[in-house]
Amino acid sequence: MKKQAILLAALFGAATAQAQVQASEPVYITVAGGTSHLNLDCAGATTCDSGDTGLKLVGGYQFGNGFSLELGYFSYGKFRAADGTLGLTVKPTAFTLGRAYALPLGADWGVNLRLGVAHVKTKVSAVSGTLTGNANESKAKVYAGAGITYAISKTVKLELGADSTEAEFAGEKGTIRQFSLGAREVAGTAGAAAHFLDQRGVVHAPECRNDKGRTRRP
Repeated sequence: MKKQAILLAALFGAATAQAQVQASEPVYITVAGGTSHLNLDCAGATTCDSGDTGLKLVGGYQFGNGFSLELGYFSYGKFRAADGTLGLTVKPTAFTLGRAYALPLGADWGVNLRLGVAHVKTKVSAVSGTLTGNANESKAKVYAGAGITYAISKTVKLELGADSTEAEFAGEKGTIRQFSLGAREVAGTAGAAAHFLDQRGVVHAPECRNDKGRTRRP
């Protein structure tokens, strides 16, 4: 058991050292927020609000050479239109799965390109006087995105991004765009596993002895 612990310590120590290279930490998480816009058909409406605040959560796995696989969730907010007697609220959300490509533009700057499929759920609520109704419709749509990144540390990047897909309900379609600012943090498995083992006393820092024979840790 002691030999296994020493071996694990050596393996995770080497993996942690390799974490200075981005490719050795393949898992990352992006959290971003910003503005969303839905291309609503507001013909005949007395009021039309086609913009709101949106949220983006993305988890990715880097394969190397700049390519990644990403799974994401988008909340686009609510969009409203009314003609005096009837009010409509549209609330689209989406789960996405696709490929991303990171193109470095220097030591700190870079560009991300994304393309994939989105499962877009469009929920519509209608109010007419005292009557209310709700319905939703889900469709598979193509989504695309791009972002400019800036590294503020070895594991954290800021990203200014733009993403686009399409919402559909009862045959009516509208393009959804989200412009966001967020942060991407590398969450590699090596460092997480080493921390997990250290918290449980499996991996400890090696002990040393000073000139007086007293035990100390580096």
